[in-house]
Amino acid sequence: MAMRRPVTPTHQVDLLIGFTGFFAIMFFIITVVCELTGQPALTWALVLLALVGVLALLWRRRTRILRTASESAGASRDGT
Repeated sequence: MAMRRPVTPTHQVDLLIGFTGFFAIMFFIITVVCELTGQPALTWALVLLALVGVLALLWRRRTRILRTASESAGASRDGT
């Protein structure tokens, strides 16, 4: 059986950031094209706003996970 590399604690959040980031970029492009061609872009812009909000929340969660992991690693090195 092949040895597997250990999964980082932020693996799931990183996947969600990548997935959400991809769609945020696509909706940004769609919004810009709609604005430049004179088509209605309010719905696209609102979806983009929601995706950016989700990205911000995921990024905060990732930093919280990393901070918690580094604090627990520091505590285990100290022997407490």
